[in-house]
Amino acid sequence: MGPKKKQSSGVRKSDGIHFVNARPSSETERLKAQRLVRAHVGQWISDHTKEKGRTTEEAISSSRDTSADVSKEESNRNDFQSEEILPPTEQGFQSLSTTSTGSSCFTLASRPSPHPTRYITASRRFPPDAQYLRPTRECRRSRFPSSFDSDCSECSDDAEKIVQGTESVTVVPWNGIPRIEPQISANFDPFDTLAVQFPADVVNICETYLTSVLWPGLVPRSKHVQKTSEVWFPLSLSDPALSMAFMFGSLCHQRVQWYNQNSAGSGFGPKYQRILQECELQAIRLINTAMKDPSRRISDAVLLSVACMAHHQAMDEAFFRRRLPTPFKAPFQRLQWLNVYGFLPPNMVHIQGLLQLVKLRGGLKELRTSGLAATMCFSDIFTASVLFIKPSFEFWPVDESRCGLTLQDLLGFDQSHIDNGFGRFHYMGMTPQMAEVFHAVRSYINIVRNSLIEGYDVSLLTDQRNLTQYTILSLPPIETTRHEFTDATQIITHEACRIACGIFAVGVIFPIPAHCTPLGHLAHKLKVLLQENYNSGLWTSPHTRIALLWILTLGGIAATDMPERPFFVSALSQTLQRSAISSWQGLKRILEILLWYDDACDDSAKALFQEASVVSELDQL
Repeated sequence: MGPKKKQSSGVRKSDGIHFVNARPSSETERLKAQRLVRAHVGQWISDHTKEKGRTTEEAISSSRDTSADVSKEESNRNDFQSEEILPPTEQGFQSLSTTSTGSSCFTLASRPSPHPTRYITASRRFPPDAQYLRPTRECRRSRFPSSFDSDCSECSDDAEKIVQGTESVTVVPWNGIPRIEPQISANFDPFDTLAVQFPADVVNICETYLTSVLWPGLVPRSKHVQKTSEVWFPLSLSDPALSMAFMFGSLCHQRVQWYNQNSAGSGFGPKYQRILQECELQAIRLINTAMKDPSRRISDAVLLSVACMAHHQAMDEAFFRRRLPTPFKAPFQRLQWLNVYGFLPPNMVHIQGLLQLVKLRGGLKELRTSGLAATMCFSDIFTASVLFIKPSFEFWPVDESRCGLTLQDLLGFDQSHIDNGFGRFHYMGMTPQMAEVFHAVRSYINIVRNSLIEGYDVSLLTDQRNLTQYTILSLPPIETTRHEFTDATQIITHEACRIACGIFAVGVIFPIPAHCTPLGHLAHKLKVLLQENYNSGLWTSPHTRIALLWILTLGGIAATDMPERPFFVSALSQTLQRSAISSWQGLKRILEILLWYDDACDDSAKALFQEASVVSELDQL
């Protein structure tokens, strides 16, 4: 068989079929797919142009002897055929590129498909009709940190610096996009790969927000730890319930962000409100379906889906219009998005289901997906803080290399520090466990003070805060510690200190926003305890005077704008008179003996002291 004849230069060689991932999981894969598509399209355009030019030349040569009318008709026909090469969308891009010379900081989106079918998220583009969710220059600052790098302290509002995200979204000017791209990356998904049936622009924005904003902040990583987005996003591609739950969580998170920033007008219009509600319904339906499948019931994907539903709710507009202040000015309110998750009340139905699923799985140690165990632990600590109960799971750090470290190891103190510090207060009912917790809180406050000056490791700071909060919540209540004391005064003082420490915890250490804070509940609980034991030695003994002043001050701050406030003001006024304290500085010196953080507590404490001083003056009249 003779050799094959060489192909004519004008005929395009037949290429093999190339497949690219329509939803790349990394920036490298996305760029590789983009280069492949552009190269293929460029070759096609080049070959097609050559074939078209040669055909035109042959037609002109063969029609030289025809009449002028026939030539004109043929020319018009060729022009019409030439226009049909480009679809309407391409013509729009062509005319836009010739009439506008300015550049945009956002990629120009292709026009939406007229067919209400499945949608695809092949590229990260932000369409004009999604103004409220565009990552503007302001959003990439401290308000919406694009990423949390554990070795960088520029991830909190406390640092007051511009956040330089390590997982920022690639932005391409619209006039840098090849003209053929809108045809290739249209909204239609021919392979039916996406489980979420919503407009592509909404899906794109939600996924980008998850991978570049939400997840890096929720699970701050150390340098050696794999990014959560590199694990969670691929996991959602194979599980429709998780994909829908992620989209619901992303929309809820963005909605709270908008209201937290007091933006003029509502960027979350009726369209997105309907999508949010539809996401919630579909996610619940898909999770219920997964629960009926024994192979999926306690899978990592289902656990993550339930956790997502447990801490997001499609609240009505009236809920968001409530502007509730908090009496404490706590640091690091955005650490692990506590300002967002604390804005929405936890869904206790899903919380209870999540607890059962994790226990059926065998505990957090059996969760293998990166970042999942730490997220479940954070969920547990948050829920326990809102309810002021003991956490249900064991503690799990964000950085798993810290597993097994004790409270003293993580915060840098030892038993000698406790013995020379809070261990001396055993006479007033402070057990060794409480003394260790109090010293841990003081150590954490010192770490916070230093971090605002010297910088901090976000991952380490997160674990230090969470373990401190976890240990505070683990202090046993009076019902289980009564047998450890022989003096009734010590029993009451211990319980009052535990509740006051809880107020300090949810106000300063683990600051929960006013919408979900248990401050009111704790203030009422503390008032009832003190009133029922008004004749105990806590009120009369000089040994408990320091503890009583601290307890009443924190209780009064927690009771700001609440019915319990007058009780604490009156009780503090009487105690100040018995202690011969007549100035704010005198009271502050007492407060600093136990637990105090000036920046967070001073303003509210001063206001309380002034009210108590007025009451004292009235009593002396």
